[in-house]
Amino acid sequence: MTIIRSACPLNCPDGCAFLVEKTESGLRVKGDPLNSITKGFVCSKGQALAERVFSPDRLRFPLLKQGERWKRISWNQAYDLFAEKIQETLSNVGSWGIFHHYDYGNSGALRELDRRFFQALGGVTGPRGSMCWGAGYRAQELDFGGVYSSSYEDLEDARTLILWGRDPALTNIHLMPYLLAAKKRGARLIVINPISVKSVDFADDFYQVRPGTDSALALGLSYIILSERWQDTLFIQNYVQGFEEFAKRAKEFPPEKVEAITGVPATQMRELARRISHDRPAAFILGYGLQRYVNGGNTVRAIDALAGISGNIGWAGAGVHYAHQYHQGKMNSVFLSPDRYKERTYPHPVLAEKLLQADPAIQLGVVTRSNPLVQQPNSPLWREVWRRIPFKVVLDTVMTETARQSDLVLPIATIFEEEELVRTSWSPLIQYTQKVIEPQGEAQSEPIVFTELAKRLGLEQDFPHTPKEWIKFVLEPLTATYGITLDQLAQGPVYAPYIPKVAWESREFKTPSGKIELSSQLAQKELGDAVANYIPTGSSEDKAEFPWHLITPHPGNRLHSQFQQEDGFVLFLHPDLAAKFRLNSGDRAIVETKNGQLVAEVVLSEDIHPETVVLPEGTTAEGLGVNQLIAGKGSDVGESTSYYETYCQLRKWYLD
Repeated sequence: MTIIRSACPLNCPDGCAFLVEKTESGLRVKGDPLNSITKGFVCSKGQALAERVFSPDRLRFPLLKQGERWKRISWNQAYDLFAEKIQETLSNVGSWGIFHHYDYGNSGALRELDRRFFQALGGVTGPRGSMCWGAGYRAQELDFGGVYSSSYEDLEDARTLILWGRDPALTNIHLMPYLLAAKKRGARLIVINPISVKSVDFADDFYQVRPGTDSALALGLSYIILSERWQDTLFIQNYVQGFEEFAKRAKEFPPEKVEAITGVPATQMRELARRISHDRPAAFILGYGLQRYVNGGNTVRAIDALAGISGNIGWAGAGVHYAHQYHQGKMNSVFLSPDRYKERTYPHPVLAEKLLQADPAIQLGVVTRSNPLVQQPNSPLWREVWRRIPFKVVLDTVMTETARQSDLVLPIATIFEEEELVRTSWSPLIQYTQKVIEPQGEAQSEPIVFTELAKRLGLEQDFPHTPKEWIKFVLEPLTATYGITLDQLAQGPVYAPYIPKVAWESREFKTPSGKIELSSQLAQKELGDAVANYIPTGSSEDKAEFPWHLITPHPGNRLHSQFQQEDGFVLFLHPDLAAKFRLNSGDRAIVETKNGQLVAEVVLSEDIHPETVVLPEGTTAEGLGVNQLIAGKGSDVGESTSYYETYCQLRKWYLD
C-alpha cells in the first residue's frame, strides 16, 4: 500500500493536507496529521475532490463543437486550432482582442502560468477587482497598510470571540476546535449574522442583524464605547491616526438610531460594547458575506475602527481576522515583468457591460479556473456577451455551463494527477501536492497546456521549465533564506517561518503614518471622504416594489459551481414572511428582482431574518444560476461585486 502526500487546492480557509491511497475502487483520501492546523481530518469538499477524478461527468478528451454536437479531436488538433485563433486575433485586432477570464478555482502556484502565457502575448483583456472579497481586502489595506490575521492557535488566548458574518461550523470546520478550546478556557463566543447559522449552536450570544447594516452596528458599538469612555486611550494615542474625525462620525450613530437601522436592541448593543472593551482580548473573525454590499468596504473599516479604539489590535488573542498576504514577496512569481506587457482590464462587477462596449471587440475568449456564465452577476447578459465572441475556449475538468456555450473544451488534470505548490491567503502552511495517478483519458495539466501553446507561438523562452522545475523556481527564495526545499515539502506541510502567531504584534503598521488610519488622504481619495461614508445599504432601492433582502449564499457541500450536481432552487423564509404570501414548506414561489425571476421550493425556518429571503446557489434546466437575479454593482472600494445588494418580491407559484 502506497500513501502519497497531497493537499486541497480549493479557495477555502482551511488548507487541508491529504494522505492519498490508490485502491481498486478509486482514491481514498484521509487527512494528514502533520498538518498542524487541520490535524488529520478533511471536510466533504475534500472527499468530493477524489470522487471527481473518476466521475462519469469528467472531461477526458479535447472536444470541438460542430453545430450542436461535440466532436472528439486530438491534442495536436486542439493546440493547432487554439494557436491559430490566437495568431488570427493578434494579426486582426491585437492582443486586447483576446479575453482571459480566471479566478481562484484552484489555489496552486502553477495554475497562474495561464496569466504568464497571456502576458507573453503582450497583455490581453481581463478582469480586475474581485468577485467575492475585494471590498474587505482593500478596506484593511487602507486601515492597516496590509491584510494580516493572527493564527488559529492565537484565538485560544481570546476572552471574547465574535463571528461576524462567518459560520465556521459549516464553512470553516477546522477553525471550530480552536474556538471550542477558547470557550473551554472561559472565552465567550458571539455570532452576528442575519441568519441563525449552525455556529449559533455553539455560541453564547446571537445578534440577528438586518442584512447590510453591519457598518451601522459597528458604529453604534463605537458610539457606546466612546460615550462611556471605555476606549483604550493610550493605544489610540500611540497607534491610531484620525481618531477625532472617526469619533465625530460615530456620534451620528446613537444606540436608539442603530436599533432602528439594524434591528439589534440597544440593550444588547450595550452588553456587547462593554464586553469588547472590558473582556479583552477580543477577536473579530469576519466572513465575506458582510462585505458583499455597496458599502462593503466601509463595513469592514467600521469593524477595524471598533477593534482599534478598543485596543484589540496587535495583542495575543485579539485582532480582526479576514485574510492574510504574508506569502506576498516571499516566493518567486511566475508572472512576467510588467514592462513586458500592457493589459486592458475592466472591473469584475461591470465586466459584461464593458466587454460589450470594448474597442477593439473581443474575438477570442479563454476561461481558466472559473465559470463566468454562472459565477458572474447578470447571467443573461453574460450569455449575450459570450454569444457575441466568435471563438471561445474553456479549460476545465467537467463540462461547466461556460464550457457548454463555448467552441473548444480542453480537459484538465485534477490535483491528484499533477504536481503543484499550494499556498493560500488564509493558511500559514506551504504544501506540495505530489502526483498520485496518471490523468484520466487524455487530460493534461495546465502548465503543460500553456507550455505546448507557447512552443507553437514562438514563446518557448517564456516557458523554459517542467512543472517540477517551476515549483523549485517559486521556492528559490525560501530555499535560500529558510532552507525550505521541495524534498522537505514532500515529507509534509511546512509552517511558513515568516508568519507570526500574532498579527501586528510590533504595532508597526504599513500605512503612510505607521499607524492604524481611521482617516487618511488615501481613504479620502478612494471613498470621497476623509472618514468612511457609513451609509446603510439599500437607501437607493425602490423598496416599495422589491421590499425583501435577497441573500444568495454557498451551500455547505460545495464552493460556487463546483460539486453542484442537482437542478432547482430551494428558498428559505421566516414563517412570518411566508405567511404574507400564504406560503408553506413544500410550496413553490416565484422570486423576482429588477433583473429577473425564478421558481424555488419553499422551506420555512425561524433561523432566517423575517425581512430576508435566502436562496442558495442552484441551477435551472437551462443552466442558469441564482446570478440571473443579480445586477452587477460595484463596492465602495476594492472593485468588488456586491452580490447581496439585491432586493426581491415574492409570489406564490400556481400550476396553470
